[in-house]
Amino acid sequence: MGDLLGEIMSANPWYTRINISVLSDEARRAILLRVKEKLGFTKILEALGIAKGSLHNYLHGVRRIPDKIVEKTLRYLDEREFYEIVQGVDRLRAVGVIREDGTIDYSLILQAIALATRDEYLKQALLKFTVENFREDLRKMLGLGLAHVVFKWEPGFEEFLRERKKRRRVADLNTITYYRNLFRKYLEGKTLSEELVEYVVNHFKQVA
Repeated sequence: MGDLLGEIMSANPWYTRINISVLSDEARRAILLRVKEKLGFTKILEALGIAKGSLHNYLHGVRRIPDKIVEKTLRYLDEREFYEIVQGVDRLRAVGVIREDGTIDYSLILQAIALATRDEYLKQALLKFTVENFREDLRKMLGLGLAHVVFKWEPGFEEFLRERKKRRRVADLNTITYYRNLFRKYLEGKTLSEELVEYVVNHFKQVA
C-alpha cells in the first residue's frame, strides 16, 4: 500500500495540483527569484531553457512570466517553500478555494473548518477570529440560544452544592437556604438573557 501511494504521489507531484494560471505577476516573480537564488544564475538559465535577457525581463516585470516557465520553476521548490512564497488571496486561488471567476468553493472552506474539532490551535484561531470580527453577530446568536433557558431551583442543584461541587462544597443548611431564597427572589422563572446577567452582576456589585 505504501509503495502504491508513493508511486501515485510521484506520478502526481504537488505542483500539478496548483492552478498556475491564476497566480499574480508578483507571485510569479517571487517564485522565479527563489529558484534563481537556489540554483544560481547559470543553472537557472539551463533549467528553464531561457536567455539572460528573458530572465532579466521576467524578474523586472518587463514581461509576464509564462505559465510554462512558472511550472518549470515549481519543480525546483518543495510544497512548503511554495506556501512560504505565495500567500493570501494568491494562495487561495492557486489551490482552488477561490475559483477563477471569483466565487468561493465553500465545500473546501467547510472541510477546513471541520478540522477545528480535532486541532486545538485551529479551534482557538477560529474562536479568536470570530470574536474579533463577528462579535455582534455572535451576541445575537447567543441571545437566541439563551431565550430557551428558564431558571428554576431544583432539588438536584442543592445536592450538587452539597456533594458534587468541586470547590467549596456547601454543607451548611442555613447557607443553602440563603442561596435558595436569593435565587427565588432574583432568578426563579426568569429567562436567561444578557440583560439579566448584567442586572445580576451590577446588583451584587452594589450589594458588595
